[in-house]
Amino acid sequence: MNSRFINDLKVKHTDQLRGKKMVRVVILEQSFGYYSELLKRSVIVPTGFSSDGASVPSVLHWMYHPFGRYLEAAVVHDWFCVMKQIDSVTAAKVFREAMAVCGVSKWRRAKMYFAVRWFGPQFKAKDNAQ
Repeated sequence: MNSRFINDLKVKHTDQLRGKKMVRVVILEQSFGYYSELLKRSVIVPTGFSSDGASVPSVLHWMYHPFGRYLEAAVVHDWFCVMKQIDSVTAAKVFREAMAVCGVSKWRRAKMYFAVRWFGPQFKAKDNAQ
């Protein structure tokens, strides 16, 4: 597989108000790049982007921590959810691909991929997305 992270993820953890709720997030301290074999292109997430990591129900945090081994993959997925450069189905596939690069087991990748597909955001790519 040629998919790879272009650089290391450098983040700071903080709390951020989202709606009426305080949420733990990471904020990128520098841009973060990922080359996706699936997309045949690089994705650059800019400095200052905030991500809540993997959106896991709090009762499951003991098993699937939002900022676990798959954090880099979650940041890339969150970027697609915000920018809608691709549709949600493709974004979920890139999430699965990136989790493999993170070293996440095949079984855990499968569970997290299906959770994103069934319960995650559903969206179409913006017409002007590149």
